[in-house]
Amino acid sequence: MTKRPFWLYAVGCFAIVVAILAFPVRTWLKSQQTNLTDKQAREMLNRELTIGTDKSRVKEFLDAKYWAYSDRGSTIQAMVRDAGHSLLIRTDIQVQFFFDANGKLVSYQLQDFHTGP
Repeated sequence: MTKRPFWLYAVGCFAIVVAILAFPVRTWLKSQQTNLTDKQAREMLNRELTIGTDKSRVKEFLDAKYWAYSDRGSTIQAMVRDAGHSLLIRTDIQVQFFFDANGKLVSYQLQDFHTGP
């Protein structure tokens, strides 16, 4: 029987450890947490802020949800921070509300913003 060098056993053990750890690490890197999806946001807005809602009611809604917003006259721009995130990428949702001359809600738009490396 031939005597094998120590480094060959070390490399074999290292390969086994890497193979065992590869799956959990890969799963951990791909894990994602979602706090609010676009679909959930749309359903909530459609339910609570129907077309024709007063601008003041929209602001009350945003304050109650702790969504940061800025009032730009005929539009309000709001940000839903950390709507979702994975290990490296955070997703925020921007919502723009559009109002007519009487301060009534006409429509809104949602857009995802992804930040990370």
